[in-house]
Amino acid sequence: MPKTEKTVGLNQLISVGLPLAVSIFAFWLVFRKLDFQVLISAFGQLSFGSVTLIVLCFLAGLLLRGITCWIIYDSKFSYADVFWAMNLGYLLNSIVPLRLGEFGRAAFLSEKNSKNTSYMEVLAGIVAERILDLLVGFCFLIACLLFLIDNVLLNRIAWIGLAGLTISIILIILAAQNKEKTLSWLKTKFKSNLAQQKLIPAFDQLLIGFEVFLNPRRFLLAFVILAISWSFSMVEYMILQNAILKASEWWWPMLVIPASAFVNALPAAPSGLGIYEAGSVGAYALVGVAKAPALAMSLVVHAVQIFIPAVFGVIALFLSGESLGSLTQKATNFRQKKREQV
Repeated sequence: MPKTEKTVGLNQLISVGLPLAVSIFAFWLVFRKLDFQVLISAFGQLSFGSVTLIVLCFLAGLLLRGITCWIIYDSKFSYADVFWAMNLGYLLNSIVPLRLGEFGRAAFLSEKNSKNTSYMEVLAGIVAERILDLLVGFCFLIACLLFLIDNVLLNRIAWIGLAGLTISIILIILAAQNKEKTLSWLKTKFKSNLAQQKLIPAFDQLLIGFEVFLNPRRFLLAFVILAISWSFSMVEYMILQNAILKASEWWWPMLVIPASAFVNALPAAPSGLGIYEAGSVGAYALVGVAKAPALAMSLVVHAVQIFIPAVFGVIALFLSGESLGSLTQKATNFRQKKREQV
């Protein structure tokens, strides 16, 4: 049917074109009126030792994030499987648009099926990790804004974001605690075939995957380890600040890291190209750091964030016997199934 095909084609064009447009606009903002000589000079101030320390800090943070994910899944998968799946997801996100990495990661883990864990349960674990990321990020941002930066607008945004996130977590906990009542209420209210056969069963599996929120000890442990993982990212920026800037403050990364992470959630080209740099440069601008050195620091950190997980992702492909094409296809298929359920 031509109309349907045109609609699908238009949706695909928008889903690919919009992220690319956002990245192009972000690059324009970052490189507009940029002093390239200062940028090159900033790169020249980096030593082999400082770059090595940055790589080591990133590796430590990556390993800790793997532990966080393993805790979220409550040992349903081995740490190795969780770690390789995580990096496979990063690899896909770095080269394929539409953020297929999360779906590829879920597809990879669900096929391990060590304890009959469904795809939606695995995906719920990834969503739980993202919720924890938001919680950690808002905590660092609020600590920075409350004690170190006097900015009414940013404080208001941070508090509203944290309040919204807290309410979301409470609702998740209540729904997971009262799963049977929640599902029964949904079945009573929504009687269509779509809801009864697809949406409600999918929501049931999501609630099973959200069980980490029902265990305070696991939740707190995952939160603390993830916060330490974020702290290693902040150390990376501290190393760069000491190498590139004449004067800096230790707390600046507490502003830059959350800002970059939150902006990176916007639709963009693979790896968040452009928007990550824009978020970092914009955050540094708030504390008076010039565009060129701020961009140099963000480019170094972003390059490490892309390259190292990509290497681990390629290793994971070899170990699993998968090919990049087959994993991409699985991610696309699972993403389509999720859309059909929603």
